[in-house]
Amino acid sequence: MQAKGDMADRVAVIVGGGGGIGAAVAGSLGAAGCRVALLDLEQQALDAAIGTLALGERAMAVRVDITEVEQVRAAAESVQARFGRVDMLVNSAGTNTRQRTLDDMTPEQWKLVIDVNLSGAFHCTYAFLPLLRRNGGTIVTIVSTAAHLTSSGAGTHYCASKRALLAFTESINLEQGKYGVRACAISPGEVDTPLIEKRPSAPSPERRAAMLQPSDVAEAVYFAVSRPARVTVSDIIIWPSAQISGTYVV
Repeated sequence: MQAKGDMADRVAVIVGGGGGIGAAVAGSLGAAGCRVALLDLEQQALDAAIGTLALGERAMAVRVDITEVEQVRAAAESVQARFGRVDMLVNSAGTNTRQRTLDDMTPEQWKLVIDVNLSGAFHCTYAFLPLLRRNGGTIVTIVSTAAHLTSSGAGTHYCASKRALLAFTESINLEQGKYGVRACAISPGEVDTPLIEKRPSAPSPERRAAMLQPSDVAEAVYFAVSRPARVTVSDIIIWPSAQISGTYVV
């Protein structure tokens, strides 16, 4: 992707930037001229992602547990100290468990998924919002089509957390639009990322090949954050063609 004048030197914070969709978003925005801050729980994944980006001083990595609000606040302070501003926040961290129905999940598994997927997005938004309000920033949250169509395969806790993120995004636009802050919920269908490996049964190679790729979602993120200030892209749904048409090879 060619660097654009309106993206050059803007600062993007990518939560869950160590791999999967987050790493693809970091690569896309870095290539467009942004400075990027990657936040992730896994230090090894962060190191690998930073090495792949090869942006030198234009990239930084912060190991953080987004379920811990004080760690997120400290991460926001680190980004501010390094780059002095934040223009974009991409909440792309997420998790799931192998046990996904009310009959087999535990309260601890419910709490884990809600803490990471929902509370984690709130912690990051809350911590970075003051910086975003200075520049009329954009918040993009990676949701899921499971927020729109619940399924036992996606998981009761996962669907609940993702549907709540839709309301959270609407609330950001309603409350923060007067400060120039815009929010977008991007809901992809199945994406071939490491999260797929947490399913109770692994999908076939043929099915994985037909899924969305992280780069497909990264392109949608770029579209949302690169619109002029007069445009708010509030909701994007992206399906694998084989999934929405029901022609998957199982």
